[in-house]
Order: sequence, then C-alpha cells, then structure tokens
Amino acid sequence: MKRRISLTIDVDLLKQIDKLVNNINFESRSQLIEYCIRKYFENYVAVILAGGNPQKLKINGRFKFLIPIIKNKTLLDFLFEKLKNFGKVFVVGQREVINTCFEILGNKINNTEIEYVEEKKELGNAKTLELVKNKLPDTFLILPIDQYYEFDFLDLIKKHNVNRSIYGSIVTLTVSPVSTKEKVGSIAMIGSKIVRHEEGKKGRKNLISAFAAVCDKTIFNYIPKGEIKWILQDQVYPKLTEEGKICGYLLNTPIFNIHTEKDIIKLRKYLYRKD
Repeated sequence: MKRRISLTIDVDLLKQIDKLVNNINFESRSQLIEYCIRKYFENYVAVILAGGNPQKLKINGRFKFLIPIIKNKTLLDFLFEKLKNFGKVFVVGQREVINTCFEILGNKINNTEIEYVEEKKELGNAKTLELVKNKLPDTFLILPIDQYYEFDFLDLIKKHNVNRSIYGSIVTLTVSPVSTKEKVGSIAMIGSKIVRHEEGKKGRKNLISAFAAVCDKTIFNYIPKGEIKWILQDQVYPKLTEEGKICGYLLNTPIFNIHTEKDIIKLRKYLYRKD
C-alpha cells in the first residue's frame, strides 16, 4: 500500500533527482526517493540471539516465541513487525530453533533479508553473538528472541550514535525503570552513562537491564577467542562499565520477559487492555 505525501526539498537536490528520472533510470521522483530510502534502511542490521538449549526456549513443549499472544500474533511476529525497516536480520541458535524459525519466516519478510546461523555448542550469549562476527557492520542491534518490546529500535540506534560521539560508548543498553526484587541485571546510571552493572544480585532494584542493545563491532575485543563460556551480562558489560564505555537507553514503555505461562498471560492481558 502506498500513501501520497508532500515533501520540502533543496532545489539543487531536486535538479539532481530530475536528471536521474529523465535519464530513464527511474520512472518518477517518487520511485527514486523510495529507492534511496530503502537503500538507507538496508544499512540497519539486527541479531536475534536464540542460543542455548532449545528446551529452555519452550513452555509446555512449545517454543514460547511461537505461542499466540493476541489475534494469533506471536512474539516472533511482534519482533519482526518492529524490524520491518531493517535490511538484514540474523537469527542465531541451535538447529531445532533456526529450522523452526525458517519454516515460519523463510529467507525474507517484505524487504528484510533473514539469515540463519547455527550454534553447535552452548557457551553463553556472547559466544552466540560471536558466531556472526564476520558478517556484521560496524554497528548493529542485538535482541533476545523471547522478549516483547514496544520502543523504537531506530531511535535506540540514533541514541547510540550520539553516545559513541560524546562518551566513546561501545554499547548502548536498554534500561527499564522497574522496581523489583527478582534476580535480574541491576543498573545504576549517571546521566546517560551506566556506572554499575550487576547481574543476579539479591535485593530491590529500581533500574534493570532490558537486554536489547546497540553495539559497535569493537565489542568483540571483549570476547575471548576459543571454546570458553562467556556471557554479555556477566563478563562483557561489567568490563565496559569499568572502562566507561557503556551507556543506557531509558525506556518509557513496558517490556515482557517471557519465561513461563504466567508471563504469557500477563502480556496477553496487557495487550487486550491496550487494544
């Protein structure tokens, strides 16, 4: 479906557009502008981390990211709706997971290309991410396969570019202002900078990690080579915090981390109320 809009554009730039249209490269100004925008979005790359034992990604024997939440839409559907402006998405996981995803998604959704990478041994999510190291651009988004988000992924990328310029950040991590006693990643921030990142600590927390993050490729300097267990939350982010190279992106929308049937019910209720 297409929609008519009006644009204000520089006169000299418009002349260059008309030259390309007149040379029969494009049928119209609209076609050329649409082509340029699509090429721009092709630069956006996301990695969906779905590694580890496939059984841990199941609820009652069914992959939790494929359980219908509302109107037959699943976590995977919601995730790819939000990734519609990305040029490429990598799905990394063990064979059962990526085969299942391929059956649902195929190699492409609209203009988003999907590539599947197999994890053969569980060594932690940092090592899962490392499997696509040589396929990634300088900046990329990472997401878990089993969480529900509402925030704008492109805005997170924009914020990371600012953080990198000002603070030299390698990672901009989503942070949720949720008060909880659960064993989740506890965050402390001063301005945009994360100054404390502790995983699995007891006690009340007011800022927690929401896992989704934008990373620069230099993150791989913090992941040792070889067959060693390495986890982003346990080994990578604390080191980046120590060096002042990680910033936070404070969410003003809810997140739902799906572990159990109760979590599915909570998300379902939230979406019904919202609908």
